[in-house]
Amino acid sequence: MPDANPLLTITCLLGAGAAMQWLAWRLRVPAILFLLLAGFLIGPIFGWFAPEDTFGNLFRPIVSLAVGIILFEGGLTLRFSELKGVGRVVTNLCSIGAAVTWLLTTLAGIWIVGVEPKIALLVGAILVLTGPTVVIPLVRHVRPRAPLGPILRWEGILIDPIGAVLALLVLEAITGHDGAAAVAAGIGKTLLYGGVLGAAIGWLLARALERLSIPDRLHVPVTFGAVGVAFAVANTLQPEAGLLAVTVMGIVLANRSKLDIEHVLEWHEPLVTMLLALLFVTISARLELASLTKFGLMSVVFTAVLILIVRPAAVALSTFGTKLNWRDRGFLMAMAPRGIVVAAVSSEFSLHLEHLGEPGAQDVIAMVFPTIVLTVVAYGFLAKPFARLTGTAQADPQGAVIVGADLVSRELGHALKEQGFEVLLVDTNHANTTIARTSGLRTFQGSVLSHRFTEEAELDGIGNMIALTPSDELNRLALEQFVPTFGRAHLFHVASGNKKRADVHQIGRALFAEDLDAEALRAQLHGGARIRATKLTEQFGPEQYEEQYGDQARPLFLVTADKQLQILTTDNPPALKAGKTVLGLVSRDFEADLVAAKASEASAAAEGASDDAPDAVADAGNRPEPA
Repeated sequence: MPDANPLLTITCLLGAGAAMQWLAWRLRVPAILFLLLAGFLIGPIFGWFAPEDTFGNLFRPIVSLAVGIILFEGGLTLRFSELKGVGRVVTNLCSIGAAVTWLLTTLAGIWIVGVEPKIALLVGAILVLTGPTVVIPLVRHVRPRAPLGPILRWEGILIDPIGAVLALLVLEAITGHDGAAAVAAGIGKTLLYGGVLGAAIGWLLARALERLSIPDRLHVPVTFGAVGVAFAVANTLQPEAGLLAVTVMGIVLANRSKLDIEHVLEWHEPLVTMLLALLFVTISARLELASLTKFGLMSVVFTAVLILIVRPAAVALSTFGTKLNWRDRGFLMAMAPRGIVVAAVSSEFSLHLEHLGEPGAQDVIAMVFPTIVLTVVAYGFLAKPFARLTGTAQADPQGAVIVGADLVSRELGHALKEQGFEVLLVDTNHANTTIARTSGLRTFQGSVLSHRFTEEAELDGIGNMIALTPSDELNRLALEQFVPTFGRAHLFHVASGNKKRADVHQIGRALFAEDLDAEALRAQLHGGARIRATKLTEQFGPEQYEEQYGDQARPLFLVTADKQLQILTTDNPPALKAGKTVLGLVSRDFEADLVAAKASEASAAAEGASDDAPDAVADAGNRPEPA
């Protein structure tokens, strides 16, 4: 489309990107494959779109800024406090592992592919990045046991800025023509201007937000204005220093204890999604088939070396002396796909080399892009079978992620947590998540449908999803999105009360009983009903439970002796047996009677001389305490 209207072209690119991402979502495969395919089709294959003809001299700055925004997002998600739980292994993977990956990939590029050493050094640095946008969905699908999930998640988040900065320094080194001293000075300027400027602008912005100097409605535009300023000024002072500046800026904002940036992240997600679509379709459209197939079979051999030798060596050295067993190490060795940031950084640096007239600029693309496609396909198909073979997948996680954090969700969450199950409450309402978090429940503030939840939420030990929001549509979308993760048998919802609408559109199983819909459940809990645990024994079995509570208690969950959670549904009525613990919704009236009995017992014990005390004690004793 060389002569096409630029506005029409950009609109078509965004539409194609959105369509490819939707198709990837429906087919449950990484979106990057379809985005690259779309670009290949409209660019080198059919010749419908030539980026340089549409964007002209703006093409390279657009790509560069898009990469900067992606890295800024990576910095925003990096909270150092959350890394304490994953420990030494993550640190080693991002230091020792990165160094080993760089060295061995460089050698493979020289000896196998046959590129110049400086190009091999740059490609090796770029391929240090793995790609959290690909790794994290795979982890969700495979569901490895702890601590493998957190290790992979945080490695993917940390390695983006580390690898990007490393690649940036290598680029600076190989493009310097004034001797070692000048190269060293250039690297120093990159670190100085990028690091200091990013930290300074990040600190100033954080202080302004903390002091409420910026109105809420301007938080997002001011933040991204600051990102643009940091990126542009750093690049002006020192070429390519902008990538480091925006990464540092994001890290500074993320680690301010008094600063809430959740709303910025929520707005940032659709922007990044749009940019990714535009970026990848455009990047792949400008590629030439000849360059992608330049190394032929050697590209496959090169990728195989990365998968079979480089990654295992990096993990082996990084985990030496740790408590991880050989199965856990084996799974970490089998999980290192390359993704979006790798493609974006390689394209940006290839453009930079072309601009400088450096030979071998296209070799960067010819090595990196086949590696991206081949690693995504290989790890995507082999990760789960390998996890099953090595026994590293979670055997039978019993916990639950609860969509919603209102009173109903909190009460259910506390009941499950007290029985030893992992619970995570998800809600966009800040007040709800704050109350839940301060009461001791683990929470995630944001949309369950968001890319951020997919990337950041810890689901170790969680095997069920319970959708409890007032919105039937949100509940349906949430359950539908996580069918591949949990399976339909482990997706649950409470009826909304609108039977004609909810029963048709809902995915998953209806909770509890037909007459205990969302409204009834909320009304009872708000009216003073509580969820109590009662352990059934041979002496106090199902008959005694029914006699004791009658219609004053409604069983919601059963917990077996071996800690298996049974979530009761309309198609799974309670099967009460000795040895199980019943989590039942006890009415307000029964709760009041129990409180009165306990008060009577305490009073009788204090007085020590009432003839009615034994009877009161006996009556109270017939009512079981929470297990």
